[in-house]
Amino acid sequence: MSKMNIRREERPQVKAECLRLLATLKLDPARMQLISGFIDTYLRLDNTEKQVFQAAISTMGLDEQEEIMEIVTSWQQSGAQKTREEIALNLLREGLAIEVIIRVTGLTVEQVQQLRVRDCQK
Repeated sequence: MSKMNIRREERPQVKAECLRLLATLKLDPARMQLISGFIDTYLRLDNTEKQVFQAAISTMGLDEQEEIMEIVTSWQQSGAQKTREEIALNLLREGLAIEVIIRVTGLTVEQVQQLRVRDCQK
């Protein structure tokens, strides 16, 4: 998308339309997250652009608005989960007890143990 020469002032509308089209495809969650993550990465918006983006979404039908907001919410949840996992991984590397890591990050015992295993495999 970076080579598509999208003008800065058109970015919010382009992002809204991409997400509207994505919502109509009814893809499985994994594909939806992959494509929406791509869109979010290449069409990052500043605060002013986010307001224009929200205005563009508000002109769509209620069903489309809900589906687009579900996609955006999944980005936020995915980002928060990744942050918790990164913090847990850093705490594991520092030698903190799993119980402390669970309390600090809100992850489950299984999630922390999986992170430990993956980190040891590297």
